[in-house]
Amino acid sequence: MNGRRDSGSDGDVGAAVPSDQAGQSCQSGQSGQKGAESAVRCFVGLPLPREWQDRLAVLRDHLHAPGRTPADDRQPALADLLRRLRWTHPGNWHLTLRFLGNVPTPRIPELTTALAEVAFAPFTLAVGRAGAFPARGTPRVLWLGLTRGGKECASLAGAVNAALAPLGFAPEGRPFAPHLTLARVHEARGLDRPEHDRQEHGPRGAERGARARPEGESTFPAFPQAADARAALLAALLAAINAGITRSASPWPACMVREMVLWRSDLGGPHPAYTPLAVLPARE
Repeated sequence: MNGRRDSGSDGDVGAAVPSDQAGQSCQSGQSGQKGAESAVRCFVGLPLPREWQDRLAVLRDHLHAPGRTPADDRQPALADLLRRLRWTHPGNWHLTLRFLGNVPTPRIPELTTALAEVAFAPFTLAVGRAGAFPARGTPRVLWLGLTRGGKECASLAGAVNAALAPLGFAPEGRPFAPHLTLARVHEARGLDRPEHDRQEHGPRGAERGARARPEGESTFPAFPQAADARAALLAALLAAINAGITRSASPWPACMVREMVLWRSDLGGPHPAYTPLAVLPARE
């Protein structure tokens, strides 16, 4: 698989049940619930259509195909970065509105009732350019932005927060940034190992870590030149992703959001499994 890995954790995101409906409508499929556990891991989000899921999978495969990206023998550090990516499992791409964490099972009905009161009209999503979190420093997450639908997503996320606040779900402290999580950077500390050693082991940790690091462990740039080289590597990777999007044989289609979904997330397998607990349709 050329070092490609699928993400095994949903972190601050979940995953969509892709649509097979015509017209590129962002649909979720049928709702359902597994088991009778005392609590389930939940999030609220927007599903993506099958064509988006398929194109994202092709983009991932293209980046890891030998000789198809700048990650060749001339740029071993970029190849190293590609090997560290844990991609969202194909079919699981989505847009998260609110991650809720573990919710007691008896509270699911009241959660669903509150979300059903959120009114929103259908709106359009259009794919944008790739980026990374955090914007500075060692990248942890690669994401894909939007050229259309961002304001509507932010407004809907705000409405979801307002609906859930009376139930004890306080709004998140960080601003909402609509995005699709493409991949997570596995062992991202390798991008700036001395900083990691300093945080983990104190001021002398970086020096000890540099001495102890086996030769060939990583081709990522070392301190103190790491910041500039890291930025250049990330820029090269994002450029390859964006090039893969723009050079598609046909333009990425826009999709119409017609519902939001309350999902449960199960992390026990090789990749997260997601089950829709409630499908909340838009209202014209």
